[in-house]
Amino acid sequence: MTKIITLVLVLTMVLLDFIAYRRLKNIGARKVIRYSFGGVILFSYLLILLVPLFMFAFIGPENSQSMMKFSMAILTAYLFFSVARMALYAFWLPTKKSRWMWTGIGVSSFLLLYFMYGAFVTRTNYQVKEVKLAFNNLPESFDGYKVAFISDIHIGSMWNAEKELNKLSGVISSTGADLVLFGGDLVNLHHSELTPQILDILSRIKGKHGTFAVLGNHDTGTYIKGTEKAFYKLNTASLNNELSKVGWVLLRDSTVYINKGNDSIAITGIDYSDRLLSYKHSFSSIDGFDVSGIYENVPDEAFNITISHLPQLWYTLCDGGYSDLTLSGHIHAMQMKIAGFSPAALLFDEWSGLYERPNGKLYINDGIGSVGFFARIGARPEVTLIELKSK
Repeated sequence: MTKIITLVLVLTMVLLDFIAYRRLKNIGARKVIRYSFGGVILFSYLLILLVPLFMFAFIGPENSQSMMKFSMAILTAYLFFSVARMALYAFWLPTKKSRWMWTGIGVSSFLLLYFMYGAFVTRTNYQVKEVKLAFNNLPESFDGYKVAFISDIHIGSMWNAEKELNKLSGVISSTGADLVLFGGDLVNLHHSELTPQILDILSRIKGKHGTFAVLGNHDTGTYIKGTEKAFYKLNTASLNNELSKVGWVLLRDSTVYINKGNDSIAITGIDYSDRLLSYKHSFSSIDGFDVSGIYENVPDEAFNITISHLPQLWYTLCDGGYSDLTLSGHIHAMQMKIAGFSPAALLFDEWSGLYERPNGKLYINDGIGSVGFFARIGARPEVTLIELKSK
């Protein structure tokens, strides 16, 4: 589906560029204008062709970060100028009146500046979203308990990972959270993104009762050229080993219990095992995925928070009565959210924020980092501070 949507958008852009070039020719625009316009358009398509070349031909474990950043920079530039051109064409091509052409130029210029703001400001403008959630079965000792939830850091695609993570660490510390939970996609491609300096910063991201995390699809290392299941095991084992050194507990289809007073709650982590690899670009709910073995030793009466990188597992968890609160990431609101709308709403049933059913709640965090392109268009990076309340 993603490939089809991308192909349709690119072909639409090609058609509009061709129509625009013919318009310039028909109105007798000077050759220098036509040739300049045509040259810019051809150069933009040359850039976009470089992305798959670098993504699939040159990205390996030893150069994963640099090649990914280079490809993302190219794609970002192409996306920004394509959106600006589409805005211009929307006003200019349907009519020959010059005032609409100038209106289109104004709108496209605004959009270009807005997108650039998303790259240079919004992308690291972390926000704390405070959410109060009430449950009938929450133990009394946990009334008012605060959980900081983050997801999708994508270290390898940060411009300045140390600076940005230091800022994030400060934001999380300011929440005074009792517990920190992480929803997956810590790295972008490879475990080598966890340098000693990065690990030192991660060690400072912690709650009073610890930090617990799950793996996401990018943590598996399967986006690197020539990877296979053996590499999946290597990458995930390395992540587990490095995170354990800094006090993060990686939950891999496992459950831990947080004790407070005479009560406890269960925190379960759904591992991004090789069983889930085929669903990493899926838009629909994941049916028939057996999670019963993950919860077989979790008492039915226990209040349970489940971390699942993929929100599409929520229906399975809800219908089975396994999770009172499911925390997910993965979607990032597609890094575009303007006036509450995102293209993600057209593809996913649940894509951002809180969703409720009679037997469970789901919260989808909009993520911290970026993937694909270097910007967040209105979709600010999010630290969710959840306060648990007893009904």
